[in-house]
Amino acid sequence: MAAADRLSALPDSALLQVLSFLPAGAAARTSALSRRWRGLWLQADAVNLDTGSYGRYDDHDGRMKGRWLFRDAIAAVTAGGRRRCPVRKLSVLVSSSNHMDYCEDVMRTSPGMDAVLAAPATRRLEELRLVLRADFSWRCGYELPITRRLLPCAASLRVLELAGCALGPPPAAGAAFVRLDTLRLTLCSSSPENLQAVLDAAPSLATLFLDNISFTTEEELGGCGSWYEVMRKRRFLLRCPRSVSAVTLLRCHDTDGLDLDARGVRFLRYEGYLDHFPFTSASGMPANLEHAELRFCAADGTCRNPPSSEEEAQPPHAMFWESIGSFSRLRFLKLKLLDINDIAVHPEQEATFLKQFPDLKFLKLKGSYENDKRGAAVAIANFLHCCPALQELRLKFKIHGDPDASPKVIIHLSEGRKAQLGLEKSMELLKRLKSETSTSACYGVDDDDRCCDDVDLSALQARRFPCLESHLRKIRLKFELQDFNCFEVKIAKFLVENAVVLEAMQVHDGDQRVCDHIHRKLAIWRAGSSNSKIDIVGEKVKTRPLFQFEVIDLCPKTLKAFASQQGIKVFS
Repeated sequence: MAAADRLSALPDSALLQVLSFLPAGAAARTSALSRRWRGLWLQADAVNLDTGSYGRYDDHDGRMKGRWLFRDAIAAVTAGGRRRCPVRKLSVLVSSSNHMDYCEDVMRTSPGMDAVLAAPATRRLEELRLVLRADFSWRCGYELPITRRLLPCAASLRVLELAGCALGPPPAAGAAFVRLDTLRLTLCSSSPENLQAVLDAAPSLATLFLDNISFTTEEELGGCGSWYEVMRKRRFLLRCPRSVSAVTLLRCHDTDGLDLDARGVRFLRYEGYLDHFPFTSASGMPANLEHAELRFCAADGTCRNPPSSEEEAQPPHAMFWESIGSFSRLRFLKLKLLDINDIAVHPEQEATFLKQFPDLKFLKLKGSYENDKRGAAVAIANFLHCCPALQELRLKFKIHGDPDASPKVIIHLSEGRKAQLGLEKSMELLKRLKSETSTSACYGVDDDDRCCDDVDLSALQARRFPCLESHLRKIRLKFELQDFNCFEVKIAKFLVENAVVLEAMQVHDGDQRVCDHIHRKLAIWRAGSSNSKIDIVGEKVKTRPLFQFEVIDLCPKTLKAFASQQGIKVFS
């Protein structure tokens, strides 16, 4: 019995949606499916061009794939004559397994991109995406023309997304991009003047996204030293239209800073140096900023606060609170650091640096505390003090280093080395099992204070916090539990005992089954509160034995001897 043709039962609008995701050549070939499909692709308002559609083979200079790519592009935008639906979305992806020179050769093939943009069907283009990428380089010398004469669709564009290319000469005076709503530039190069000209020509711009932008200068061409020597001394100012409400600025490290004059911004996502923060008192602070996601990082990919280029730089905590202190209308804040202690303000300096965030409802703080537990407690106390209306708090701790600085590397080990590591891991688990037994008395209901006497939480315990008394309802902690007498456990205990209106608490302390008791202790610590019933969520319990050796070829005598030394009984 033949299967039912469900695809043909769909309305034309659904089929056109499917066609809008296909490469141009594949969309045209659907006309061979049936009479109904014959001219359907001509009604699709999206054209997608992808060099990957022509096989993975890279010819020497890219001209062959360029001819194929733009042959299909011209055919797609001119086929059908007047029956051709106007193209609203044009996406071009050129990728290479070598260098960007290959992508540049593809883009410079005749008739090329200029002919596609000049076709009648694309004159009212609304979304243009051009992505050039290679495995061994980031940027190429291809310039997208941004003048009205060379880019006829400029007046109708709503979304312009570029990656791996350069911005061409600036448009003439006047609003060339009158409808442009979103501008996304990734791994692009431009002179500050060209980028500023595009911003000036887009009076309706609402979203600005800049990722790894490289700026070129006249000094670079004039022989005034190397590019690095010129750019590291330059700090640029970009003036955004008043309509801009969302800004994303990621890893623009090539200069001494990129300042933004965007006073109407309500959403900010920033990743970069602390002393390169894009908003300063000189450029103008956005008074209505409500949502901020900040990651202070360095060129090596780790989240840290590098020293300023100036010899007498401000301390990190002074730069941090000066940077965000004027955002008094913040409602949502995500903050990622290498060392939480860097932003801690001790009591004698609170009047100088701390600022209030009366409307902040959500706070997420990620980072490490190195070996200074007191400094981390001070930083947490600073935020609890400055956020009296806080409703949700998320903390992610790491003892050393950035939690997401570098990807995990897979290392292939010999069988002997695997057995040795497995033995070490099993012995470590035995030690921790003994620690759990020896400290069980410390976790009694009436004796909890003895388990973390080495952790100084005086900054938290010495004052009252309005958010804990009447607003904080959700708490989430994430960390890798090293031992039972640790800083994170003490923080969890303090929060669950003092958050009066707490409704839910999540603690994710790793996948060690021997440590699951911390979740059970939360309810005990909460028992003394007037609102003792809260939702407690911990790590998912794994379906495996409570204790398990993960190496097969181990000597039982070795394990039993070690267990005997530690005072632990092992049953065969």
